[in-house]
Amino acid sequence: VYYQCVLNNGISVTIVQDKTSEKSSCALSVRTGAMHDPLPGIAHITEHAVFLGSEKYPVENAYKNYLNQHGGGSNASTSMDQTTYKFYVNADAFDPALDIFSQFFKCPLFQTETMCREVMAVDAEDSKNRIIDARRLLQVHIQNFQLGI
Repeated sequence: VYYQCVLNNGISVTIVQDKTSEKSSCALSVRTGAMHDPLPGIAHITEHAVFLGSEKYPVENAYKNYLNQHGGGSNASTSMDQTTYKFYVNADAFDPALDIFSQFFKCPLFQTETMCREVMAVDAEDSKNRIIDARRLLQVHIQNFQLGI
């Protein structure tokens, strides 16, 4: 069964329901990515940092631990024009996982210590990718887009 709607806040939602599935999942795509960065790497750092706690769930690894304890996992990716966050978990553990996940976008913590650590992680990831020709070409395209070339 498929359902589609638009929430009062303008967010488009698609729900796929399969009552026989052992797992449930969720994905959220935000229409901002690397080409929209006011400073290089902001979208990617944000992608990492939102998972580090929220006002309601301030313990840094609460989300990851919950998913691991309930047969799940998560990931995220930043492309040129969007950032996508996703998770899966045992179906009977979905509602609490969705609550934890949604809080990252309502009231993320973005604490200085964790943000600094994520800047270093993203920088290390960027450094290892700089030797890959396709990644270097992507950086040229990003800079040209930002400069209006």
